[in-house]
Amino acid sequence: MNIAILCTNLFNMDEKNKTGSGIFNYILINQLSKFEREDFDFTVFASGESSSLPVKVESVDEKPSSDDPKMMQNNKHVMFELALLSRAFSQQDVFDVYHVNIGDGDLVMPFTPFVSKPIVITLHNVINEEFTRKYFHLFKDRENVFFVSVSNYQRKMLPMLRYVDTIYHGIDTIQFNFDSKGGEDIMWAGRFIPEKGADVALSLAKELKHKIKLFGVVKNGYEDWFKHSVEQYAKGPENQSFVSLQVNCERHRLVPHFQSSKLFLLPTVFEEAFGFVFAEAMACGTPVVTFARGAAPEVIQDGITGFLVNPSDDDIRGDWVVKKTGYEGLCEAIEKIYSLPVEEYQQMRKACRERAVQNFSAEQMTKKYIEVYKKVSGRT
Repeated sequence: MNIAILCTNLFNMDEKNKTGSGIFNYILINQLSKFEREDFDFTVFASGESSSLPVKVESVDEKPSSDDPKMMQNNKHVMFELALLSRAFSQQDVFDVYHVNIGDGDLVMPFTPFVSKPIVITLHNVINEEFTRKYFHLFKDRENVFFVSVSNYQRKMLPMLRYVDTIYHGIDTIQFNFDSKGGEDIMWAGRFIPEKGADVALSLAKELKHKIKLFGVVKNGYEDWFKHSVEQYAKGPENQSFVSLQVNCERHRLVPHFQSSKLFLLPTVFEEAFGFVFAEAMACGTPVVTFARGAAPEVIQDGITGFLVNPSDDDIRGDWVVKKTGYEGLCEAIEKIYSLPVEEYQQMRKACRERAVQNFSAEQMTKKYIEVYKKVSGRT
């Protein structure tokens, strides 16, 4: 079976990619390459500098679009996405299944009336429901288009789509390996944008008198917010003793920090479609404290692998161990973990690892995608 994996020309598909979909693609492609000896052949459509991937790569440009500031400023990078899609779909006689990982399928849909082969689209975000309903309704008769949701929460948000499966993202549980003891610091990691709550995490750590480590990527357009809300605070003379801040740290270098942290804290107001970082923390044995938003309640077992907190008294998502909500709820959840006896804390770390291995491994994810390819092509 010949499978085309459609990625983006915007960034390279390599281990340095910091986008959620880019991380997903890199992990999946490397795992899929192990199936090539089992009557599968994979071709990736991506930027030319993604040539380090272990499968065949086709591209329309040797450089990713993000390398050209003028192209990005004028939104001309979209034209290269369309050119890449055109190149892939022009080879229908070669491929049995197309697996799309550009955006959430919106750029692909206008091509679908001209494609007869099965098209699998993985949804990587929680999309604007009103837009999705209106836009995807234009292509409601395309019976060869199948969607994969990355959480049940995401599927509930967009019930109008034709789903073939829900497949949780997988991580390399060998790379993100287990440490049974942990440490004493709080850890936060993610994009430095207001929705991810790095500033709130700093405030919580200071109030509760715990040291905190922050690792993040400064997103374009948020430089001023990062400087004034995070960087200046972290570097202030009165805060330097309890704050460690690292910017643009490569993902694999976070492993020892996950392992040596007491807990992972993400006070996000963002409705996470999945949350790679939750699975990574748990794989290393680190319990998670976060708001019960998005897919967090599917990933984290409340009271077992961390604590979920309802966002506010007016936004109750479940009956969790911590009854307080909002900021006060996060405070209580953090202190619960710090107050656990050694044996109970180590049991929580063990439960985190078991949860990650059983539910969020790259191997398990890849096997499920193989089954999807077989199903949509009628080869099950």
